[in-house]
Amino acid sequence: MTNHTRSSQVSLAALLLAGLSAACMNDPLAGTSPPDDGGVTPGAGTVATTTSTGGGGTTTPTGGTGGSTASTDVTQFWFLEGAERAVDILFVVDNSPSMDPKQTALATNFAMMMQQLQMLPGGLPDLHIGVISSDMGAGAEGIGGNCDAPLGDRGLLWGNDPTPGVRATVAGAPNNGCGLYSGARWIEDIQNPNGIGRQQNYTGNLTDVFSCLAKGVGVNGCGYEHQLQSLRVALNPQAGVNDANIGFVRQKAYLAIVLVTDEDDCSANPDDVTNDNMFLQRPPGQTASLKCAARGHVCNGKPIPNYDPVNGYSGTGFSTPLSNCAPKEPKNPVDPAYLPLIGVQDMIDWVNRAKALPQDQIFVSGIIGWPANNDPSTVFYQIGKDATSLPPPQNIYWDYMPICTIPTQMAADGNIYKAYGGLRLKKFIDGFGDRGQTFSICNADFTSALTQIGDAILQPMTTGCFPYPLADTDTTTPGIQPDCQVVEKIACDMPGTGGCMPTGYMESPLSECMDAGPPLDPANPQINNIPDSVRPCWYLSYDTAPSTGCSRAPNGQKISALRPTGTVAPAGSLLALTCVTCPASNPDCTAASH
Repeated sequence: MTNHTRSSQVSLAALLLAGLSAACMNDPLAGTSPPDDGGVTPGAGTVATTTSTGGGGTTTPTGGTGGSTASTDVTQFWFLEGAERAVDILFVVDNSPSMDPKQTALATNFAMMMQQLQMLPGGLPDLHIGVISSDMGAGAEGIGGNCDAPLGDRGLLWGNDPTPGVRATVAGAPNNGCGLYSGARWIEDIQNPNGIGRQQNYTGNLTDVFSCLAKGVGVNGCGYEHQLQSLRVALNPQAGVNDANIGFVRQKAYLAIVLVTDEDDCSANPDDVTNDNMFLQRPPGQTASLKCAARGHVCNGKPIPNYDPVNGYSGTGFSTPLSNCAPKEPKNPVDPAYLPLIGVQDMIDWVNRAKALPQDQIFVSGIIGWPANNDPSTVFYQIGKDATSLPPPQNIYWDYMPICTIPTQMAADGNIYKAYGGLRLKKFIDGFGDRGQTFSICNADFTSALTQIGDAILQPMTTGCFPYPLADTDTTTPGIQPDCQVVEKIACDMPGTGGCMPTGYMESPLSECMDAGPPLDPANPQINNIPDSVRPCWYLSYDTAPSTGCSRAPNGQKISALRPTGTVAPAGSLLALTCVTCPASNPDCTAASH
């Protein structure tokens, strides 16, 4: 058995870990869940079903209206008239030696993501874009080599920080700050308060600045990748560790997280007792990747066969479909000898606490080690010896084998393009439901992935989409003739006085917009024909544009308030709707059978 020796940076480790006791329930480094506050109560109107526009709805069955045998419901729903246009995008970029071609693919195709965001009406949203690495070291004080630094890059956003001794910086050669102003730790590109032009903390082109940052993290990071731990610590800045991150996450902004990595997560508490000394002991003849996999995964419901945490792997190889394997979860009470890594659900819980309404505000995407066809039964989870692995004697060590390779592409360390099954990362992404999406890093072209990620970020900033099938009250007239009551709610400062309701809103019922008598045609609403004298009023339209429209709503239906010419809804204004809808089981409200 080989024992790693400590580096000489004990005083630095003590500084970084001061006040970060593993027993502290609020310590994101410790791997313990945050205290339970009973859950976060969503804002007014969110009762049962939340949507990407920030609204919510309750549905009450009616069993038909006006004597009809057709089944209908009454649905209450609200949404912001003007969606929040701010989004904080945090990239977690693996900086281990195998990542060179993947970082290049990210840098090359980032423009595709920006093209999607540019499609937002009014142009780019207000952006904060940050980059962190996967390097959180290996244990409390460093074990030498690429894992010599206590806590690695500490979840610090990479930026143009000229402070001596700071690792997460692109100041100086060869990056020369990547175009960021001196001291800036993230890209800021927001609309000027006067509405004219943009306020930016960089020179040059946004895409070029990001591309420089994405590659600026380098490929000399620790091979025990802590992607999720780095993310969690980045979102919870700690004094003396990464307090320079404060201000990146804005309270009202959406938070989009993008993981780009070719290996699974190996996040552990930095305390060597709590992590069962897993980074201090490395049995001879096997790789770091095997240690992380064997201690973090189960296959066929059992720990990896023939693996012992102290003596290592004693088998002759192992293979089973990846679909038979899963992240190992902690026992109760937690047993570090069983799982020295931090549980995936713990990571999900911490990230969700970054926002008051995580179900509406947080979106997670991953370009990770996963089958390109999204079918884990078609690839194998294997322990073997990778004859292509460099440098020797890695090629004769027992290893966690890649699920895909591209021999024609080479990393900076001479190894061919590879990716390893990301079981923990996949579970993390899936933990965000329909707000999580997985892409395979086995596809070396990131064009489609980054385009779809941009589209997913854009969707919640599209307002007015009504996600329930509206009942048609007049089937003899083309299109849907909805039955809705719409109330505009404008925030006011003195609840309970004057026209300001106790809820903190002034409420005004809106009439449906009429064009010389009949309602506007949803397929071709001629809003210019509506005089200011009857505005504000509401109207139904169809917008099926895949990125900027309501393609996920039935028929692309969208309900909007038409305001007097030259005016906009005050900040924080809501539209509250009560509409007759069709049940999900009968989306066209056809007559009930007898």
